Amino acid sequence: MSVEVGQTISHYQILEKLGEGGMGVVYKAHDVKLDRLVALKFLPQHIAVSKEERDRFLQEARAASAVVHPNICVIYDMAEYENQQFIVMEYVEGRTLRQIIPISKFQEAIGYAIQIGEALHEAHNHGIVHRDVKPENIMVNSKNQIKVMDFGLAKLKGSLKLTRTSSTVGTLAYMAPEQIQGGEIDARGDIFSFGIVLFEMLTGQLPFRGEHEAAMMYSIMNEEPESVLKYRPDLSPELDRIDHRALEKDPEDRYQSTADMVSELRKVLKQSTKVVRPLAVRTETPGTKKIEIPRDKTGGKIFGMSKIALSALGVVLLLIITGLYFTVFRNGTVKLNPDMKFKTLQISFSQISYPALSADGNWLAFQAADADGKWDVYYMNVTVGEPRRITFDSSSNPYSGGVDISPDGGLIVYDRYNTKMGHNDAYLVPSIGGRTKRIVENCLSARWCRDGRRIGYISGSLEKSDIWSVKPDGSNPRLEVLDTSTGSGGRIDFDWSPDGKSIVWLKTFPGNYQELTMTELQTGKEKQLTHDQKNIDEVCWAPNNQIIFSSNKSGNTNLWMVQASGGESIQITKGGGPDVGMSISADGKRLLYLQQQEVGYLWRGAIAGRSIRQLTSDERNIGWPSFSPDREQIVFGMSDNDPLKSTSHIYICDRDGNNRHQVTSGDERARWPTWSPDGKWIAYSSRKSEQPSDSAVVYILNPEEPGLPRLLGKGIYSKWIDSTTLLIANPFNHTGSIVTLNGKSTSLAYKDSINLWPILNGKNVLLTDWHLGKEGWYIVAAENNQVLEGAKAKKLFTIGYPPNLSPDKKFFYYSEGNGILRRISLPDGKDERILDTFPGLSMAFSISYDGKEIVYNDGRLNAKLVLIENVFK
Repeated sequence: MSVEVGQTISHYQILEKLGEGGMGVVYKAHDVKLDRLVALKFLPQHIAVSKEERDRFLQEARAASAVVHPNICVIYDMAEYENQQFIVMEYVEGRTLRQIIPISKFQEAIGYAIQIGEALHEAHNHGIVHRDVKPENIMVNSKNQIKVMDFGLAKLKGSLKLTRTSSTVGTLAYMAPEQIQGGEIDARGDIFSFGIVLFEMLTGQLPFRGEHEAAMMYSIMNEEPESVLKYRPDLSPELDRIDHRALEKDPEDRYQSTADMVSELRKVLKQSTKVVRPLAVRTETPGTKKIEIPRDKTGGKIFGMSKIALSALGVVLLLIITGLYFTVFRNGTVKLNPDMKFKTLQISFSQISYPALSADGNWLAFQAADADGKWDVYYMNVTVGEPRRITFDSSSNPYSGGVDISPDGGLIVYDRYNTKMGHNDAYLVPSIGGRTKRIVENCLSARWCRDGRRIGYISGSLEKSDIWSVKPDGSNPRLEVLDTSTGSGGRIDFDWSPDGKSIVWLKTFPGNYQELTMTELQTGKEKQLTHDQKNIDEVCWAPNNQIIFSSNKSGNTNLWMVQASGGESIQITKGGGPDVGMSISADGKRLLYLQQQEVGYLWRGAIAGRSIRQLTSDERNIGWPSFSPDREQIVFGMSDNDPLKSTSHIYICDRDGNNRHQVTSGDERARWPTWSPDGKWIAYSSRKSEQPSDSAVVYILNPEEPGLPRLLGKGIYSKWIDSTTLLIANPFNHTGSIVTLNGKSTSLAYKDSINLWPILNGKNVLLTDWHLGKEGWYIVAAENNQVLEGAKAKKLFTIGYPPNLSPDKKFFYYSEGNGILRRISLPDGKDERILDTFPGLSMAFSISYDGKEIVYNDGRLNAKLVLIENVFK
């Protein structure tokens, strides 16, 4: 098939040819349906007839589409036109790394390298090895962001092994020794290629060279790589050590993961940002002229003052400065106003997320949910008027994030959950409403710098993050603070200083508590401001250099403040809370905060026929209910409605909500209880409140005599296969196993981010795919709980929660929203709606063993906005 510029293929109009290589021809095109620029990649005509190359081409699409990451080119679709397949992918406007090598600025080169490493690490976590890492396959887009391209040589674990006749896959100069030898390639082969790319970025040279193919192969196999310092003596020897380790001949001697290499590159970059001022030392060497310092010719006077007078003046100044220090810094000039006034704002929403106050203190913005549970951004005057909706790109996720108003009040930046990609993106919208614009992908907590020239954000996740900033149009990304990693389950937030020269952020420690940490952006110097070993939710830097934060150090979550120089914290609010989400006006006179509780009631209803009954009435945070096999009892989890109080316990009540009693105790977070089919056991997940989420383990207890629970294994949640066997899963690291009641593991349940759930007497299994962009539940034919080779998986539903399987495993239930319950019959996949509706139905529900009843909780937020006038004296 011939492709011509101007031609329309499907709904893609060809605009220009971008390039051609051994694995494909790439065109720039306009997607007329979605009105966006894309790149189309076709197999070259001369190899299109080869089944092997077609398989390799399709493998590229499968490999790349399995990974969604800011530094990896996005695959949108795979299609066919006139018997020729093509891939529709993100159009990246920019240059290849080859076009900008060598990179003279050391920090820029290492910044690129960190992004490359992060992309490879994400791919490796999904079982994908690139196998062709080279500068031609790495783009730098117009926003100075790395995009790793062309997974055409990628190899999926367990996929068909593809080889090329009479040639070695990959580009020779960047191959690892084991790849040249034709051996099995894993992630460490990519690390070797990454080391060569790093060397070339810094020096413009290759660490291994040869005039012809055989000589190049010999150099890679036998010779030691050259030193980076030979070409760049200004670089750190530590960087040379990192690159040499990546280029070790034996894979066992290299970094075993890209994450380890990236971590060390971050440290080098961090050290390079620190300003070191060496002591002034006068040295004389032979042949140099001695510099004479002219003597004072005024009789020992400086600026007309004698040295004695100057000394006396110095003593006076020292006393004044000392007095100021003790008055201002030790005693503190900033004090709370005992007559501050609290006002609860009258807003017609109960589900509200973290708000923002304008610089003049007259306007506020917030995200809120309407009656259908759709979250959007609203804007209103503090004293008059009603909230006005200014966005219409609704999200169903209540934890999409907060908002922030630009210093001039004209723009609002907000976080919005991207359902397709599974992460938050940052958007801009005018405060008067209008068209929204995405400026950053995969980020959290976007905040305006006080001068309005940049927007800061947290890049990454709860487990691994840095603080970056961009211009308001999304261009010129810049790293501000390295490695604010918290470990699994930590809290993240930050704010700019009024002068924009420092950032205060939350650092999570091994005990799963947070402390305020301040970083000077110019020097990279860090200082810990609090030492309370308590949980902190959010931070706000006031104009008088007071840092306001929400903490549970007094028991309840209230607002506190501490000086930017450190010292004792002062409590601002003293109610029951929880008080979170602060924002302060530019003059410090108005402070806005959010009182937000997580609440819910327990409900029971008949599947057929309207009979809904509320079982609990106290406003607690209830979740994960499950029927006993005889429907006479219900087990559920319950915790405090304060988000910083992390303990939760398992409770049992009668089917009418009576005789409620607690069956777990202590400082733990117990969740996900499920009743065994024979009614003898309850399995649940638990961890200590100070431990991260991925440290949870699964216990079983006797509901009649709870006593001492029995440990079964590590995992977040569990499902009963039968009365003696459970499947235990941990979605944080995609591990899991099938375990018997004696704690003995019989088989692994996960493989390459795929989870298997045995159903229907082993003839079918539910398959959970955790690959980004492919998340969902599938059903596939099996034998003895093992997927049959060649069996085609049928997708049932896209969802990130544990499956709501009926106890007889004949139906898969899910909530459509607005109280609508649906079920999919297994194995035929027929989807039908349950005729009745269940008000407040969320994803936390279960079906009784006989399929006649549902028990669920209507979890939601109960929030209000409070304004404090004249906070400080």
